[in-house]
Amino acid sequence: MSNNGEAKKPSPTVDFVAGVVAGAAGLVVGQPLDVVKVRYQTPEYAGRYSSIVGAFRDIIKEEKAGLRVLNRRPLIAAAHIQINGVVFTSYSFFMGLQVDNENPDEPDLRKIFLAGTGSGVVGSLLTCPTELIKIRQQSAPPYLNPSVFAVTRDIIRTNGLRGLYRGFSATALRDTAYGPYFCTYEATCRFFKSLHPPAPPARKHHHESLIDEAERELASGLSWAELMTAGGLAGVVAWIATFPFDVFKTRMQSTPWATSSEKRPGVWAVARHAVRTEGWRVTVAGLAPTLIRAVPTNMVIFLTFEACVAGMTR
Repeated sequence: MSNNGEAKKPSPTVDFVAGVVAGAAGLVVGQPLDVVKVRYQTPEYAGRYSSIVGAFRDIIKEEKAGLRVLNRRPLIAAAHIQINGVVFTSYSFFMGLQVDNENPDEPDLRKIFLAGTGSGVVGSLLTCPTELIKIRQQSAPPYLNPSVFAVTRDIIRTNGLRGLYRGFSATALRDTAYGPYFCTYEATCRFFKSLHPPAPPARKHHHESLIDEAERELASGLSWAELMTAGGLAGVVAWIATFPFDVFKTRMQSTPWATSSEKRPGVWAVARHAVRTEGWRVTVAGLAPTLIRAVPTNMVIFLTFEACVAGMTR
């Protein structure tokens, strides 16, 4: 901070590092339920599990890998952690395109929504191949238990590098959920702040960075419980907003192409076929474990991000 009380422009490195650490914390909490969600969405496992608890029990009991299946794989986990850093950094970039640094007022929620949506689309460039490999692993028969390298090699050999982006349209549409994600978090924090006595005037904020927003939330007197509540609610709203696209993405990515020249069905063709053959309920397949996972995972993500920012910007 400068001597006149104005903030220096926040470093994108802090955004990225805090996002990576937050992503790692969220992954530890939510990965097992993500495996269950993919199993619910994959046609080969349709109707196999009677409940979430039953799915956990059957995966652990029947599959040789046991608990490792619920937490595979470290390389894919590392990639997901990096993606979280990219999303948080991209959010700051898109906010910087919209806000005036000289304006001390809080940015309106529309700008936060647009910045979040843009960051999700950018993140999907990395998310798509990462989740394609993850889904191929998680939906494979237990006796195969393929490695990351084996799955990647098979995709490239069969379909070329382009094959790694199977389901990209559905992934990008699903990841626009970062719009309601960041918007809900900020709206909830503002609601909690309205219940507190007015905070004393703070130093000037840039507003275009999540670092700056995190510092402002902490300085406003919000408790950790309120920040965690805002994060959990943001995760639930985001998943509900675009969840059908997650189902269609899983359908597209779990079914391999026969040849590189085969016509690839798009997201709308996959959606029509799924609804026509399985009914509208297919659009919410796996929603229950996803929402159960979303609450603690996103509580931890935002809480960890805020804590990292507080520690790195002192």
